[in-house]
Amino acid sequence: MITGFRLVGVKGVEVTSADEAQQALNKVLTRNDVGIIIISEEFLTNSSLSAEVDRVRQEKVTPLIVGIPGSRRSVNEMHLSAKISKILGIKI
Repeated sequence: MITGFRLVGVKGVEVTSADEAQQALNKVLTRNDVGIIIISEEFLTNSSLSAEVDRVRQEKVTPLIVGIPGSRRSVNEMHLSAKISKILGIKI
C-alpha cells in the first residue's frame, strides 16, 4: 500500500506489525503538519490501535484518520454510513 502512495509523492511509514503501527501512529500524532493518516484496515482490527484511533477521532478534528483495505481485504466490510456513524459517534 505504501509503495502506491510513494509513487504519487505521498510520504508514509511502512510497518509490518500492529506494534509498529501503534508506534508510528503515536509518533505522527506529535506532529502538527499532518492532515490525514491512512491506516490499513488490517491494523485497525488490533483492539489497542483501534481504541487509540477512536480516541483521537473523538478528541481532535485533525488529523483525519482513515482506514482503507489493504492487500488482504477485510472479511468484515462495513458500509460507508456505518463507518461515518462510528467515526462521528452519531447515527445517520
